[in-house]
Amino acid sequence: MTERIWDKFLTDKDKEIYQLAGYGKRGGFGKRPALFVIDVQYNFCGDEPGLSHAEGLKQYRTYCGEVGWKAVPHIERLMHIARRKNLPIFYTQSERRPDMIDSGVQTGKNHRGREKTSVEGSHATQTVAPLAPRPEDILIGKRKPSAFFGTLFMSHLNFLDVDTLIMTGCTSSGCLRATTVDAYSFNFKTIIPEETAFDRFEASHAINLFDINCKYADVIPTEEVATYLEGLPVRGPTD
Repeated sequence: MTERIWDKFLTDKDKEIYQLAGYGKRGGFGKRPALFVIDVQYNFCGDEPGLSHAEGLKQYRTYCGEVGWKAVPHIERLMHIARRKNLPIFYTQSERRPDMIDSGVQTGKNHRGREKTSVEGSHATQTVAPLAPRPEDILIGKRKPSAFFGTLFMSHLNFLDVDTLIMTGCTSSGCLRATTVDAYSFNFKTIIPEETAFDRFEASHAINLFDINCKYADVIPTEEVATYLEGLPVRGPTD
């Protein structure tokens, strides 16, 4: 069996429980997917590829390192297919007021939490250029980890009759995970193309993908997701 990204972090006991308890069964795809790009912004990826962690973290406390830019072409590949198939594409707009009051208690969980690197309208909060949204795409402004919390996301999904969410972006332990768990709770088939997800902490990334794949979503190769999307008919304007 192909080694998974999380295998090196699992104990023998973990592996035994996984097998005996029946976790990790494929949930599969539905028929009406949407692609979701979560927080692939400059303040998570850095202003350009190739920055060291030290350089990137001087700019942005949320910097995830080179893994962010490595995920971009994989997301871009799925995005091109989704556009050809006329599928809905969602983005998060994760940004704050200048006074940061809409961060609530979040600023208290980081020693640099009040830095102005998430202020609305700033370069830092823009989606990186290769993935920039188009006018027909839907932007979900969020202030908490899950894109469902306090937003119109569910209303859009209902209107567009979406049954499958393809989740990409970051972080695997934070906003990507929180949104995935809520998607599962609302009974969407949920897919994470493994190469499109990233996190600043290697262990958090691996173990969260393991846990998500156990219980909430299918964490599978981007190639498999691309094949699924290519096999779909072009969605009509009234579909």
